[in-house]
Amino acid sequence: MKKQLSEKEIENAILDYLAYVPGVYWKNNTVGVYDPIKKVHRKPGKHHRNGVSDILGVDATGRFVAIEVKTSKGRLSDNQKKFIEDINNNGGLAFVARSIEDVKARFEREEAKEEI
Repeated sequence: MKKQLSEKEIENAILDYLAYVPGVYWKNNTVGVYDPIKKVHRKPGKHHRNGVSDILGVDATGRFVAIEVKTSKGRLSDNQKKFIEDINNNGGLAFVARSIEDVKARFEREEAKEEI
């Protein structure tokens, strides 16, 4: 039986792939900042947005890209759904990827649209 990849493993594979794709892409750290003196996670500022995707970037055309990484069983939160919707409604490209193949296929579809 084939081992199910963790979200972190899928994310790392996607980031390795994106290193060879024209544009600039990075891991968006969404974990709060831990304050070792107070021994708590700091509260986010008033302009913090919940649901921001795991991988962000700008493709070679200048379009903002947001990729939410999930395992085959992973579910989107309402905040993640809203973030993806907002990016797509404002000219960006945002989607869920459950594998590196999802990213390759989505980029190929977008490239085909641009050629039309």
